[in-house]
Amino acid sequence: MKKLVSSLVMATLLFSGISVVAAADTGADSTVTHSKAEKKEENRAKLNTKAAKWGVETTDQTNQEVKAAIQEAKAAKKAENAEKKAAKEAKKQEQLAKLNDKAVKLGADTAGKTAKEVKAAIKEAKIAKKAENAEKKAAKEAKKQEQLENLKEKAAKWGIDTAGKSAKEIKVEIETKKAEKKENKK
Repeated sequence: MKKLVSSLVMATLLFSGISVVAAADTGADSTVTHSKAEKKEENRAKLNTKAAKWGVETTDQTNQEVKAAIQEAKAAKKAENAEKKAAKEAKKQEQLAKLNDKAVKLGADTAGKTAKEVKAAIKEAKIAKKAENAEKKAAKEAKKQEQLENLKEKAAKWGIDTAGKSAKEIKVEIETKKAEKKENKK
């Protein structure tokens, strides 16, 4: 029984293999003839897709004309991108020149620095200038206080009350007392 089943399986495999091979031989000739037409259609479809992407009209045009139009569109886009890049670079240089001017006004060195480095140098220079201005302001305030103390000492010698009075008011009172003393001497 085993021999009978295995013989049937072998026969089935043998005949099915032959039919597949025979079918493949006959179908190959028909695919070759259809293949050229299909390939031409596929190429045109791909070309139409590319043309649509680049905004090129394909109606009543040959494949060569469409390809040429696509190349022109690509070249135009490339030129447009080059112009944009040049404009961007010019703007960048203009901004760098402005930054350099600011840096020079603040006394920062900009030689061989990028825009970011120049901005950082400007920031540092501004911070240093603020610190310098704060120092000057503190020194000026200290000098004012010293002058006020001197005025208060003079006012005390002349017997003038200085509570709640400004430096100008104290000066006026001192001058008035001096003028009165001169009048009294005469």
